[in-house]
Amino acid sequence: MGYRGTMRILMTALALHWIVNMSVAAQKPVQLTSNERALMGAAFDGQLEVVKRLVDEGTAVDVVDPEYRTPLMFAAFNGHTEVVAFLRDRGAEIDLKDINGRTALMYASSGPFEGTVRFLLDAGADVNVQGTLEGFTSLMTAAAEGQLEVVRLLLDRGADTTLDDKDGDTALSFARRNGHTEVVELLENPPKRE
Repeated sequence: MGYRGTMRILMTALALHWIVNMSVAAQKPVQLTSNERALMGAAFDGQLEVVKRLVDEGTAVDVVDPEYRTPLMFAAFNGHTEVVAFLRDRGAEIDLKDINGRTALMYASSGPFEGTVRFLLDAGADVNVQGTLEGFTSLMTAAAEGQLEVVRLLLDRGADTTLDDKDGDTALSFARRNGHTEVVELLENPPKRE
């Protein structure tokens, strides 16, 4: 199972756990209210109307869970571009980092969510941020998951193919290791930027 599959399982389990009770939040210094937990779950599920209602009722758009993930990150992970756009319109910070230094762009880049990635980049997301845990970038994440169109978009927006993670791996080595031939070819011969 790849990064995206593992993250989907973990995020789904945590989202459901927050909705049922607060025991996870009680273990860390972050204490979520019921509305904040509901906002996280609605963003994760792409429930735009619920997100709008909760924000209109005063729930902070940049509330963080115990892992310092925001509603924007949850929406980005599942490619819910309308929710991402609404949260950004209401002031959500684009490049906030979770406990491992991942941004919303990194979360979106793990899936086939070119529209969400494009929105985040257009809104000013830093294409070359590296996570603090392993040093992954959005390009590495997209390459590892075989997200060809996302890789193409990130390259077009200036993603640095020479960055390496804490183990010395690059986006190209991740694509090779996971057998993503088209991504390998694109990374070996990236389009010329004008």
